Amino acid sequence: MLSETLLWLLLALIFVGPTLGAILLRLFEHRIGDVGMVVGSSLLLLIAAVALLTIARSSLPPLRIGDFTLLPAWSPVVEVEEDVVPVLPTTPPLPTLTPRPTATAEPTATPAPTATPAPTATPAPTATPESAGGPRRYTVQSGDTLRIIAERFGVSIEAILQANNLTPAQGDNLQVGQELVIP
Repeated sequence: MLSETLLWLLLALIFVGPTLGAILLRLFEHRIGDVGMVVGSSLLLLIAAVALLTIARSSLPPLRIGDFTLLPAWSPVVEVEEDVVPVLPTTPPLPTLTPRPTATAEPTATPAPTATPAPTATPAPTATPESAGGPRRYTVQSGDTLRIIAERFGVSIEAILQANNLTPAQGDNLQVGQELVIP
């Protein structure tokens, strides 16, 4: 994996190097002659090509410019997340944009999934403790996310996922009326 400093150096060789090299070649054109111009231009092109191939063949870290993080589009998301999480422990993850199911007037032919119960007609679902100190239950409402629920009850998202045997992908797709155990 390339270090961030080496990555910046290679990017400079690709984008800035040829321009500065061409300026220097033009300044010294009368001293180096036509053959020197061809050799110098070829050398600049070779250096930029080697830098580009080095970047293309390497696992890259995200680039940080102030508070802005530029993630390489060609690296796997899993590798990027592993690299970013330790660097930004206080930055909340970006919200996921997943479509929420909407109520339709047409009856559906498929039965409701067994893992998520149908919404109940209760006016305002709230958390109800099962016992003093025991786990609580919460019915998901419209607009709820795991982050909102975790903050409301002062628990971590991971704790809610574990208590309900959910994967992170399932946690991103909560259904209105779904009942969650809050540890």
